[in-house]
Amino acid sequence: MQRRASLPPARGKGENASYTKARVIAFSALLASQGKCLPLDDVPEIPPRPHPGETGPRCASASLLGPFRVIAQDGCDITPGSMLRQAILAVLICAPRQIKTRKSLQDLFWGDAPAARASANLRMAIYQLRRDLAPLGADMLVADRATVSLAPGRITARDGDWRDASFLEGLDLPMAGCAGFEEFLRDMRLSAPAEDSPAPHAPPAKSALSGLAPPHLALGLLPPLHVQLTRAELHAVDSFVDHVVSFLWHTTTMDVHDLRRADHPILPLPIESGRGASHWLQPAVEKNGRALRTRLQLMEACTRRVLWVSDPIDPQVPHSADRAHAVGELLVDRLASQGHSAGGADLFPISAVAALFSLDTSTILRTETQLERMLDDGPSAMLECLRAFAQVFKVHEGIGAATTFDAVRLCDVIASMRASDPLLPLCQSLAGYAMHMLSDDSDIAQLMVEAAYERNPHLAINLDHLAVLRLIRGDIDGAAEAVARCLRVGAFSPWRYTYEVTGAMVSMARGDFHQSLLHANQALFRRPKYLGALRYAMAGLALSGQSTDARRMMVRIQTLRPGYDLSDWADGLLRRAPTDLSQRLVQGLRQSDILH
Repeated sequence: MQRRASLPPARGKGENASYTKARVIAFSALLASQGKCLPLDDVPEIPPRPHPGETGPRCASASLLGPFRVIAQDGCDITPGSMLRQAILAVLICAPRQIKTRKSLQDLFWGDAPAARASANLRMAIYQLRRDLAPLGADMLVADRATVSLAPGRITARDGDWRDASFLEGLDLPMAGCAGFEEFLRDMRLSAPAEDSPAPHAPPAKSALSGLAPPHLALGLLPPLHVQLTRAELHAVDSFVDHVVSFLWHTTTMDVHDLRRADHPILPLPIESGRGASHWLQPAVEKNGRALRTRLQLMEACTRRVLWVSDPIDPQVPHSADRAHAVGELLVDRLASQGHSAGGADLFPISAVAALFSLDTSTILRTETQLERMLDDGPSAMLECLRAFAQVFKVHEGIGAATTFDAVRLCDVIASMRASDPLLPLCQSLAGYAMHMLSDDSDIAQLMVEAAYERNPHLAINLDHLAVLRLIRGDIDGAAEAVARCLRVGAFSPWRYTYEVTGAMVSMARGDFHQSLLHANQALFRRPKYLGALRYAMAGLALSGQSTDARRMMVRIQTLRPGYDLSDWADGLLRRAPTDLSQRLVQGLRQSDILH
């Protein structure tokens, strides 16, 4: 009986490449001796055996709008380091069935090179790209004599419509011979697909403000690093971390895993399935007398790479809860600044609020459009409130008129939310402020904002809205208390500038024009083109008798927003402001020739 030919057993995950090739050659020789043939060029690369404990191939998602990024399911950024390899991978992802011929790739990237050189360059790029994609498995990239392809279903694009001006933003190759790729970019960036013909193989659009997020983002809380802390001191540290988590709980939908107790196993977590922590947060405590110098460390779970360390804070000092929420703002901002490797959908809805506070006209309009699309997928109280809040920016930044605002509908939306919903305070605050700014219904607006404060007294954006509503109703002391706490809680907020403008309003109402100008200047320092800061700086200068400087502010506003009608803003402010402040403001603006 003739024995069947078989390969020797694989050597495991770290197998030597030359040994693998020798095995294939020996196997081919054995087949040839039996009258069979196995051409070496057609032999696919033999993948190593999976490491013990691995349950299957890993997957990743790619972001094609904005800067190109590839994120593994555990949150690790595996984007190729070379722009050329990024471009090749992006072309493969966009291709039908994620397969391209070698000839087409050579024409795209080395169109001017001789055929032999273009072929050699492509072979080297494929070799390096295999190494880039190694975390997804040795069989991730498949190449034969004619084609190059990706393993089916292993890399999916997060963006539903690829034909957009932000397609592969910044991926313009600084090398000759790339005319084909440049033409491909122009076609994708300048042309829009028909409504009934979505981009090939694109997944349906997901309910996220941005396509820049990894598949999963979750925070794991680790036990504190310390030496001989008492139980009471450890409790103070834990309470501080709890307040940080409270900020996350009330402003994002991110999962949080509490792993601080000794009876909780830290590992293994199912990172491969996307259900475990993608990042760790761990306090490190140094005892100095009675003080506890506590730093929070943010780390990637898969690499233990430290991404951010907070300034030292003593959790035992007064207002530590306010400080914790300020640290929470920094933490969210740091996660968002990672872009593709940590931000986006899991930071929603605070990511949408941040987009509005960018004050960039195109970003505000894109945010509004995306919110409309998400609402088309189904009703959502949070989306309704965000859409209403977006109208405030459109109107008061001179972008356009409010297009979708219904005060009665907004009240019904808030009433429909469950009392246990952690996002209820944020929704109440956004809705209340929108009603105040767009409908002048300050009574209902005040009730909503005060209710949000009762549920979460540490939410900086709500404290800002509370200060404005109290000021308008003549409670100047209450407004001053709210804005002082807002500036403390929002010390590290990315939109701290708007809190400074509220401080300018309150100081102006108290007759402290010098302090009002200080707040307005702080806002302008952070956001030089912010109309709100410019308006209140102008008003403060007018009230303090500095007419020339007030007119300079008016000219700057008109330069930034040609045709902007200051009289409408002044009428709205005078209608909402206390009577004595209104009279002084009218007099100062008229003396400065701003109002006639």
